[in-house]
Parts: sequence; structure tokens; C-alpha cells
Amino acid sequence: MKKYLKSFILLIGFMVCSFVHAETEITYDSSRKGITDTESYYITNKATFTITNVISTDSFKAYKILDAYYNENANTITYDFTTNFQAYLNTTTSYKDLTASDYYSLSSGSLTSGSTLTSSTLDKLVSGYASYIKTNNISGSLMNVSGNTASLNLEAGSYLILPVSTSKVYSVMVGNLDFTAESEKYWNLNDETIVAKVSEAKIEKYVDDNKTSTNHSVGETYTYTIKATVIQYPTNATNKTFKIADTLDNSITLTGINTVNVKDGDTLLTTDSGVVKNASNKIVATITYENNILTIDFNVDNLTSTNITVTYNASLNESANCNGSKNKVKLIYSNNPYGSGTYETEEKETIVYTYGLKVLKYEGTDKTKVLSGAKFEIYSDVELRNKVGELTSGEDGIATYNGLKAGTYYLKEVTAPSGYKKINDILTVTISNSDGEAGTCIYEVQISNTKNGLLPFTGGSGSSSYIVIGGIIVLIGAGSMIYYRKKNLVTNE
Repeated sequence: MKKYLKSFILLIGFMVCSFVHAETEITYDSSRKGITDTESYYITNKATFTITNVISTDSFKAYKILDAYYNENANTITYDFTTNFQAYLNTTTSYKDLTASDYYSLSSGSLTSGSTLTSSTLDKLVSGYASYIKTNNISGSLMNVSGNTASLNLEAGSYLILPVSTSKVYSVMVGNLDFTAESEKYWNLNDETIVAKVSEAKIEKYVDDNKTSTNHSVGETYTYTIKATVIQYPTNATNKTFKIADTLDNSITLTGINTVNVKDGDTLLTTDSGVVKNASNKIVATITYENNILTIDFNVDNLTSTNITVTYNASLNESANCNGSKNKVKLIYSNNPYGSGTYETEEKETIVYTYGLKVLKYEGTDKTKVLSGAKFEIYSDVELRNKVGELTSGEDGIATYNGLKAGTYYLKEVTAPSGYKKINDILTVTISNSDGEAGTCIYEVQISNTKNGLLPFTGGSGSSSYIVIGGIIVLIGAGSMIYYRKKNLVTNE
């Protein structure tokens, strides 16, 4: 009985303790006095600052804004700006008279959005400090990253968190490791957890209605489409670079920069001489084309959407070959909005193939006896109304024509090799779009001609035997005629 009673008492004691908040025993550095309260001392207690929703490969540093001080006699806690933050305030016009109490009222229980579209005082204030940190190489405390969480035990106060290494852009993040009063005598130091807001740039490139590869004839116009997600830079960011860089092969001809269409969300903007403007006549972007690179440099402050669509027309020129005409696009943007430098995304590639037609012209059934001077016209329709081009066999018996898209074509021989019969039949050739992508973009056709005065060769294996048999029949007929005539002469005599 006593055993069970003892266990019951321990259980009740545990339950009571679990409902009682343990107060913080405040520790402080007596060598560091406060400014607001000169009888207070710098608090050295630590709590955990945690950020969730971060990228696991990124790194972060914490920069202190407010120091916490404790007056043991009065049992009060006050806050003062750190030396670095006060130095930043002294460089500003808007915030030079800001007090620690003013700042604490702004940041207490409030998280910054970090969007360029915000008018939040806190956003503007701490964004300015972020720029000051980068410019003056202010040191911070490196946080520990595990998975999608960054955390660090820090001394009581207020902090600004900035990424050190990332390909993304984070909103500025502030939070407080502050005290709450447990009673008139006791305090409790609280941890802080905030959710990171991350902006990521993305880019996609398509040709001919959301394809990454297609095929076209040389000179035929087709359309490229670029879709990009725009970075949302924090307020007061000093580096807002955001560019689309699109590199075209020498075999691709751009129609012209004034035919480049830019959409801000669903709104089509106006392009004139490479300057893109919105309905308010504000410059949204500038377009240049140099050394086969189409560059669209955006002013992100004048964009109303995070989604950009760019379309433009192009065509293949005579330099197009069997390897396909490649087009590579990337984003160049600042991932350090308060510093310098840029980051480049991985290139996205599209390919436009074009195919060739090769005709081997030879005599009869002997492909080693090649024929020159055979001229063909190429048509894209069976009625022979839409002429595509011409080809003529050379001394090697080969005629070539490059720059055809996949499809069915019709060959008409208009000139036969000298001394040979012209082919009257229309020859049909079908080029599959898999030929180029499989690495075989030259479609070969073999065509024979017969000499004038001879029966035509069809290319079949038994044609020569028919000629021999025909000759024998002719000889037998001639011999019979001679015999019959001689017999009639003898009878008449």
C-alpha cells in the first residue's frame, strides 16, 4: 500500500510541475552597462532562433540589432541598439532619431514580407541595414542548417537573418529573442521561429507550341517562346539585376528586335526600337541583339506580375546543317540583392532540325556508272504547283538539296543526262522527322536512266533476260521469213 501511495504522490508532483513555467535565471555581464538604463547590465542568456522553409544547401548568418540589459535592483529589462545598427541609423535621414523602444514596437510579433510591393516601415528599415551590412562587411553569426531548417543559440535581443550562400532570393527576416514576465519577479526567455519566404527564378524555352525540338525548311518562319518567373527582391535592395540571355546559332536568323513581344502577366507591352514600355509609359525592359545573343534587361520595379512571357519569330538560314540549329536561354539575376554580382541559371535548349535530299544518278543497273547533268525539280504537292527547289547531279552522279522539313516531296526530272532518256514518272520521297533526330538527316534516293534507243531499265533483276529473249524471237522471225521466201522461189521454178 505504501508503495502505491508513494508512486501516486510522485505522479501528482510531476503533473503539477508540468503546468508550471520554469522562470529564467538571468545572467549578465557586469562589465557592460546599458545606455537607456545605466544601472542595467548586458544579458548573456541564450535562446534558439529557428528558420523553417530554407533550402538545405543554403547558409545563413544572424546580425544583431538590439542588445538586452537587466537591472537587478529594479527587476527590469531594457533594450539598446548594437553599435553597428546605431552606426547605420546615423547614416540615414528617415531613421536617425529612431529609438530602441520604437524599433521594438515595430518588430515585436511582426514578420517582414520582403516584397518589393510592400510599404512596411520594418521592411524598409531592416532592408537598409542589410545593404549597410554588405557594404561595410559587418560580421554575423553563422547558423546551423539541417534539412530545411536553420537554427542557432543566440543571446537575448533582436536579429536580422540574411543568406550567405544561395541561388535564391530570401525576404529579409527579423525576429526577437525576448523576455516575458512570469510574475512581478520572474522572467522567461523565449525561443523564436519564423518561416522563410523564398523567391526563385525559373526559365523555360519552347519552339512551335511547347516543344523542345522541331523541324523546318530553310527560310520558313517559326516561333520561340520564353517563360520566366521573376525574382521578388526585398525592399531597398540595391542590386535588382534580372536579364534573359538567349543565344542563337549562326544558322538561326532573328526577324528583328521590334518583333519581340513581351507580356507582363497577361498584359502585352509595347516595344519600340528595343524599348519595352507599359501602359503608363514606364520602361519595363530594354532589348538588344549582339553577337547572336538576344538580351532582355528588365526593370523589376515596373513589373506588375512575377510571370513574364517572351515570343519572337526566327528562321533557319543556309548555314543550317545536320546537327540541328540550337538555341540556349538562361537567366542572369542578382541572388545578392544587397551586394554585387549575379547568378546564372542552367541553360534551357531547343533544337530545330532541317533535312537534306541526296540523289544518286546512274546508268541501267550499274551503280558504278554514274551520270551527271540530271536535273530535278522538287515540289511539296502532288499537283506540282508548289516548287521547293532544284538539284542537278555532278560528275560523281550525286545531286543534293539541303534545308527541307519533314514531309512528302515529289521529284520531276526536267533534264536527263546527255544521251539518256528522261524519266516521265513523278518520284515520291518521304522524309520522316525521326531521321534528323536519330542522326540521319540526309535522305538518299537512287535513280537510273537508260540510253536513247534502248528499252528503259526499271531497275528489276530480270530486265536483261527479257531483252535477250526478245532478240532471239526477232532472229527466229527473220530466219523464218528468209526460209519461206527461198522455198517459194524453188517451187516457182
